Amino acid sequence: MKEKEIRGIIFDLDGTLIDSYQAIYLGFHHAYTQLGLAPLSYEEVRKVVGLGLNHTFRELLGEARVSQAITLFRQKYEEIFRTHTHLLPGVREVLESLHGRAIQLAVATNKLGRFARAIFEQFAMENLFAVILGDGDVSQTKPHPEMLCRAMEKMGTEKDQTLFVGDSVIDIQTGRNAGVQVLAVPTGNTEREDLIKARPTVLLERFSDLLAHV
Repeated sequence: MKEKEIRGIIFDLDGTLIDSYQAIYLGFHHAYTQLGLAPLSYEEVRKVVGLGLNHTFRELLGEARVSQAITLFRQKYEEIFRTHTHLLPGVREVLESLHGRAIQLAVATNKLGRFARAIFEQFAMENLFAVILGDGDVSQTKPHPEMLCRAMEKMGTEKDQTLFVGDSVIDIQTGRNAGVQVLAVPTGNTEREDLIKARPTVLLERFSDLLAHV
């Protein structure tokens, strides 16, 4: 991987850089109870997230309830996400090290973009990134490659100079669709065996191992 100099790295957010599953669970719980439905368990919520709220609520509740469910979810999430979101181990140190080496950094997430940007503002890390993109910032979310292509434009990097780091099969598919190398980390809601089956370029043991591959 070191044959070609890496100038830019794009990161997934949930399960890769942060743990916000509790905030997501509380948002789901609020939406379901307000709709008069039995709420999903924490583990059930962890398993269904990843493709964005529109897709997830459409699959779970049907088209007619998508808009209301999203509104209810975001109302609750807005209230609590700052206090229920944490950086995963080693993330701050690795990102600061990469930034210090003049490597361009970006985030591509199916979370609403303004929430993603607010999270890094809270951690005083927003200046580490050339761009933070999410749902609402592009016409199509992951696994469509639009978000990664937009991030590369902002970073000024070519495909063979760029890595995508994520924790899910969706992320691996997204990187492949965008034509970039994908480093997977088993830190989210996807089993290690499922990541291996999806054939990332490299499967890291832990996030901090990224530094050895750049």
